[in-house]
Amino acid sequence: MTLEIQFLSMLASAGTGIWFGASFDTYKRFVGSSGRFRWTLLVNDILFWLLQALVFFYVLLQVNEGEVRFYLFLSLLLGYSIYRALFENYYLRVLEWTIHLVRETIRITVQIITILFINPIKWLLKVLVALSMIVLTTIWRILHIVFQIVLTPFRWLIEKFVQAFGNPIVPLKKKLMLWKGKMKRAWNKFLSKITLR
Repeated sequence: MTLEIQFLSMLASAGTGIWFGASFDTYKRFVGSSGRFRWTLLVNDILFWLLQALVFFYVLLQVNEGEVRFYLFLSLLLGYSIYRALFENYYLRVLEWTIHLVRETIRITVQIITILFINPIKWLLKVLVALSMIVLTTIWRILHIVFQIVLTPFRWLIEKFVQAFGNPIVPLKKKLMLWKGKMKRAWNKFLSKITLR
């Protein structure tokens, strides 16, 4: 590598160190740290550091075709130290402000969608249900009146028939009761014969 490429590699490594510090603070802010061991946290940590290694190698690949030297790791550590000393507090403030801004934006968007779309749809559905109930009730009342009008002559004929010939249902019911009694007595007689044997 030429001196120019070495210098650019050191600058890129230092910049990557600053990136490491910012991304690590972002990762801690969203994932958090727990006092007890969790497999999900372990997997997240491994994936995070693998991603950072890939970022570092990609940066070197763009600058010096992926050659890794010991002083580049020192430059990486220097960039991380610069971030901790100079940029950490500012970045954490910007991060918290960004998170707050995104949350408020989402909250306001949800409220706007609720006011403009969801509430009118709910109101429209309530109106449709109320109108449907009114229509169904009206149709039922009309049909009830029509049935009463249509069945009135038949009811009059049935009343006249009952007055003239008596109610045919009552004798039929009596016959059914007598037949049921006979069947029950025959069944009991059959059971008693079986038990005597």
